[in-house]
Amino acid sequence: MNSKIRPVVGSMLTFIGTAHTAMGAVMWAAKDQNAELLFWYNAFGIAAMALGIAVIEVERARGYVTGPILAAMVFLAGFGIAIEPLSGFLTVLVPVAVGFRGWVRRRNAPVAVA
Repeated sequence: MNSKIRPVVGSMLTFIGTAHTAMGAVMWAAKDQNAELLFWYNAFGIAAMALGIAVIEVERARGYVTGPILAAMVFLAGFGIAIEPLSGFLTVLVPVAVGFRGWVRRRNAPVAVA
């Protein structure tokens, strides 16, 4: 584990999930939406927090977010944007971009020969 690496992507996902869940709780308290919509809204917020925590562990262990995780995040964002174009799924593209930048940087880093 590399404790010097700051888990930026995982922290962003955790923040997005936390904000999503908090907004869902406010909408539930205000009885502003129907129960089914609020269930899925909160479920995706909790799932985003769980994904963020898992990505934090990967970032700490590897120093970057791996390609398959980034691909899954792109698929999730693309699916959500296809269903609801102007939605919170657009915010997932920010951590994807940051993660992709770190992934490319690590892949192109010179390897020390022992």
